Amino acid sequence: MLYLKVTAQDRSGNGKADTVLLHFHDGPGKLTHEAVALDISGNGSIDFGFAGDINHDGKQTFTDQTLLTTFAEAFLQLNWFNTGDNWERYLNIQAHNYHQDGTPNVVTLQFSEDDGTPCCPIRIKSAAAYDGDNDGYFDSFTNSDVNMDGVANKADKALLRKIVLSFLPFKWFRP
Repeated sequence: MLYLKVTAQDRSGNGKADTVLLHFHDGPGKLTHEAVALDISGNGSIDFGFAGDINHDGKQTFTDQTLLTTFAEAFLQLNWFNTGDNWERYLNIQAHNYHQDGTPNVVTLQFSEDDGTPCCPIRIKSAAAYDGDNDGYFDSFTNSDVNMDGVANKADKALLRKIVLSFLPFKWFRP
């Protein structure tokens, strides 16, 4: 089970997330890759990042850095972050290939918060994107308030699409 666990933190204490940490897992407790992006200026744009081989093609290139920047900037728009260097709030993203054709047709997002109970995080909300006709275009989305503004609307669907489309190039799914 491949999944990406993403945590954002407000380490500067200005009330905005400035650090995005990506942890690529191949099953529970099996961390295989890490990446970090920083928004030093607090303007929602990534200023610096350590991507490594984030698209898992065996090479570290400028493409990896671009993929990290694109994803992290979209993630910052979710407003799902921790104060300080806490790790309680995180997002798990997972792609599913139900058609077994090499391309995902469902991407799920699980917003969770750890209340301190070992191995039992609280799932706050879920969201998903669907490629119903398996044409490579995600055309259906759950009606979820992913940007945390109190309303589930078109802006949330656009942000969910942006998150999904910036996650898929990592190729963190089983073909």
